[in-house]
Amino acid sequence: MKEFLVFSSLVLATALQAQSVTFRGVTYAGSGCPEGSVSTAIAPDGTSLSVLFDEFRAEVPQYDGNNDNEGHSGRGRLSNRNTATLAHRKCALSFTADLPPGLKADSLEISFEARGATILDPGVEGSFASILVGYQGIANSRGNPTVIINKHWRSRPSPQDDNWTGVAKPSVNLNSGCSGPSGKSIRFDLKNHITAEITDGNLSRHGILSVDSNDVTGLLKFTIRTRPCGRAR
Repeated sequence: MKEFLVFSSLVLATALQAQSVTFRGVTYAGSGCPEGSVSTAIAPDGTSLSVLFDEFRAEVPQYDGNNDNEGHSGRGRLSNRNTATLAHRKCALSFTADLPPGLKADSLEISFEARGATILDPGVEGSFASILVGYQGIANSRGNPTVIINKHWRSRPSPQDDNWTGVAKPSVNLNSGCSGPSGKSIRFDLKNHITAEITDGNLSRHGILSVDSNDVTGLLKFTIRTRPCGRAR
């Protein structure tokens, strides 16, 4: 009987491992990611989702109005959300992960890899941030959002020319409930922001920030760690 129970446990574990998390419902919106500028790839084994951006960019002066300045007042004393001194672009990204029956989601592993260029005249500053604002479903977020990366370039008396790379690998504790006979889902919501601002209102100044995906891994990669229901960590 003991041998049978051990064998049955191994068969159950193998069956659960053969089922993987599936990703679906990827959506994105915002002036920073127009239609066709974001692509996704799911690993062959279905365990991870990669998101690639063609380019995420902000430039000042900014006259075409293609921005998300509304509600973002800026830092500069003379800046106004409706003037050319501020370019705030964002990309809201959402996706859903489906768990097969009999599994719990322990954590969401996030891998961020990017390359960027920041060119700012004196009196211009910029910022870039990627944030997991929340998740809901079989697991629900509590507390503050998870900041994946947050970079800021302060206004300086000399020009700035920075070709940079950014790497971050945060882990988010999900501690989900157990998926039922038909499986359960978790929806994740992220926001990406990029901002350039002329802080003294001088429109003869210029600034540009751009962020590109790593060619191999993408800008963001998401992996969900799971375990069978009832099994201790």
